[in-house]
Amino acid sequence: MANMNSWNVTDSNGMSHSISCKAKSFGGPEIKVDTNTYRVKSSNWFVNVVDYSVDFPGANCHVVMIGNKSRLAVNGTYQDDGSAYEPVTNVPAWVWVLVAISAIGGWFFGGILCLAIALVFGTVYISAALQKNTKKVVMFFIGFCVIAAIFLGLNLALVGMMQ
Repeated sequence: MANMNSWNVTDSNGMSHSISCKAKSFGGPEIKVDTNTYRVKSSNWFVNVVDYSVDFPGANCHVVMIGNKSRLAVNGTYQDDGSAYEPVTNVPAWVWVLVAISAIGGWFFGGILCLAIALVFGTVYISAALQKNTKKVVMFFIGFCVIAAIFLGLNLALVGMMQ
């Protein structure tokens, strides 16, 4: 399974360049600039995070990938929505704490199914943190806590029925 985006950029000399980005399931993401293909490495082991710079005369481009979503910024402006480009930063430590709490709590409160849900939510925490959306991180963590509480209640009810 691969997710691919492509863009055309015109430099100050009037030459058109093509940039494409493919997020692959295995082997890491690939960025193709004109006819050259570059394998890039994610800066995060849990979620695909890439900020790759491409320079043309008069056009500074950044291909930014978070998860399977990729965007192109040209001269400091994202092409999809016109927002300002900010370099991708590391995931804050408090988000990793939430991921750990979710995973451990998921395992103890709901077993393997709740652990799997916790890992999916963990990817959402990390993606939202990389996009600097703290509110989304907190809301998803609260949502996971509710799910874990439901699993705990179901487990306790099941144990009570067996006695």
